[in-house]
Amino acid sequence: MGILGKNKILPMFETSKARPRHRLLKSIARLIPRYERCTFDECEVFSGIFGNTFWHENVSPTMHHWLNKQSLPKLPMSALPHLRKICLAGFIVNSKGKNTYLIHTERMTLPTTYISGGRSLLVTPQTSFLANQYMKLHQPGYKHTRVVVEDFGHSDILIGEESWKKVFPHILSHIKSSEEERIDVVGSIQESKYRKEALSWGDDPYGEGNGRFGRRFDRC
Repeated sequence: MGILGKNKILPMFETSKARPRHRLLKSIARLIPRYERCTFDECEVFSGIFGNTFWHENVSPTMHHWLNKQSLPKLPMSALPHLRKICLAGFIVNSKGKNTYLIHTERMTLPTTYISGGRSLLVTPQTSFLANQYMKLHQPGYKHTRVVVEDFGHSDILIGEESWKKVFPHILSHIKSSEEERIDVVGSIQESKYRKEALSWGDDPYGEGNGRFGRRFDRC
């Protein structure tokens, strides 16, 4: 962040006028190793800063052009110090680095569904596994599910050309089930079952240890 100086807004378009500090940061970003390279300069700079957010084969040329040539003329960088605090802590924290979001688990009274890409990119499926187990442990009276969609990475889960048939049905299913029913935990036996299942933190069937995913590439 020191490279940017006081101006924390990075011009993204290749044709945009940029200050020397901004040009330096973009030059460094282009050199950062990543899973995939791209012919679009904007895509190269963005993935150099954050890491690849999608597999190119999953995104249509039209979507890819819109993402890089239209949707993001300027990139605010002031949030990066906060993101760094979150990465170092291992969980979400406030701007002062304090855990103020997960200290009242009794308030999270709602069903949840977690969707991860099965082809590791930027983040691994373990994030949704841990979140799902966390909610099962603290809110066993609600339905919590997790879906891992093969061949998808991160943001291509939502913007991919085939998201409408491979991802969106899971979202619609969650909305429908959330509207229609709430799990009624009857007796300690069923609740104990949920809690026992939630405590099996190491039993992720989609874990990287089974060789189904590529290398982990942490950007933080």
